[in-house]
Amino acid sequence: ESDIFSYKLQPAKGKVKNSFPSDARISGVGITRKDGHYALKVNLEEESSVALPEEIEGVAVVVHVVGKVRKQN
Repeated sequence: ESDIFSYKLQPAKGKVKNSFPSDARISGVGITRKDGHYALKVNLEEESSVALPEEIEGVAVVVHVVGKVRKQN
């Protein structure tokens, strides 16, 4: 399962911004687990009013609304 990072997850992670609607305010993209498998985690600044992809390049997508990410002092 470690090979999934190089041949599936990384390419899919690179396509997140182009796969989401332009009004989706993405604040971060990472990797998580869903149902025992690796998945992409997409953090949004706010709820989106349009449908979001459930998978990209065959990789499941988990969306969390986390608000605006700010630099801490």
